[in-house]
Amino acid sequence: MSNRYRRRSLRASQAVPAESTPDKIRVPTLGEVLFFSTPQIARLRIEFLNLLCASGLPDTRDLNIHACLKKLDEWAQHVKQETERNLHRFQDNASEYRNSEAFWRAGMMVTVLQQDLGVRYNPDCINTEKFNSSGEGFIHGILRGEGGTCANLPILYAAVGRKLGYPIYVCCAKRHLFNRWATRDGKECFNIEGSGKGFSSLPDDYYMKARYTVNPREVRLGFYLRNLDPAEELAIFMATRGHCLRDRGLLLDAIVAYAHAHRLGPFQPPIFYSMMEAIRGEMHIHAEGKAPNSYREWEGWDKIPRPDKRILTDEFDRVLKSPPVFRPKEAIVIKGFREGENHGI
Repeated sequence: MSNRYRRRSLRASQAVPAESTPDKIRVPTLGEVLFFSTPQIARLRIEFLNLLCASGLPDTRDLNIHACLKKLDEWAQHVKQETERNLHRFQDNASEYRNSEAFWRAGMMVTVLQQDLGVRYNPDCINTEKFNSSGEGFIHGILRGEGGTCANLPILYAAVGRKLGYPIYVCCAKRHLFNRWATRDGKECFNIEGSGKGFSSLPDDYYMKARYTVNPREVRLGFYLRNLDPAEELAIFMATRGHCLRDRGLLLDAIVAYAHAHRLGPFQPPIFYSMMEAIRGEMHIHAEGKAPNSYREWEGWDKIPRPDKRILTDEFDRVLKSPPVFRPKEAIVIKGFREGENHGI
């Protein structure tokens, strides 16, 4: 069999990194990164990982990761200049910003990105959870001026903030991402919400009611409202990749993406159930005898009826009542990712 048609493994354990020279740096592939350890993942910047997970999708054939990273560097530099130029605003009125320079800097970052650089929520995505394009889930859509969603705006804020040396992390609420400023000593810790217009800092209780309805038990078990570590951030990106593939009807590829996401973030129930939903959809197609010979070439996914979704009280009940069974016997204590770790800043 010719090497041209030989199947290549995604596993990086057998890959031999090329020697890097000052003028040539070897960039890891997505297949290699997926099998990196958490410390190895932490050495890669969050914006690179996000764009890497977007590469190779049906509508990202022309995605220029280098150009996106360069533009993001320019945005961060602009935010830095405007922040230093307006620092006197905090010094003159510190009480208006909780007497916290960190709080003022976070607000300034979000404000400059929105007002000067056009970062905004994509109005076409307000009333839908389906990704019509990968740019609605990954940061290249924001960099192109298309607007973003709560799936990619917090990633952009984390990327810019970390470039400025800010201890900004990504946190999960139910069906929502937001940011948190958290110093290692615990003296500065507040949430950052920039998915709407302007900057706001909302307490954790806000993400436990109304549209998010997070159960306190889910928080206690570490499912929500904690800082994600680098591997879990990568898991979020792979889940977003799975959503984009699923919404295009590429269920087999979506299942693979969800499986990698679940392995990287096993304590994120929405990822697990996205994978199970994709598997059930695949089984339903086969049960109806409608599986095509070539998934990549077949048209007509929208005509296939989907099985009804089971709606349970909360994610914990879904874990208990859905096979395969996952039953934690006691509370899972997971330390949040804090400043001082090597996370690519």
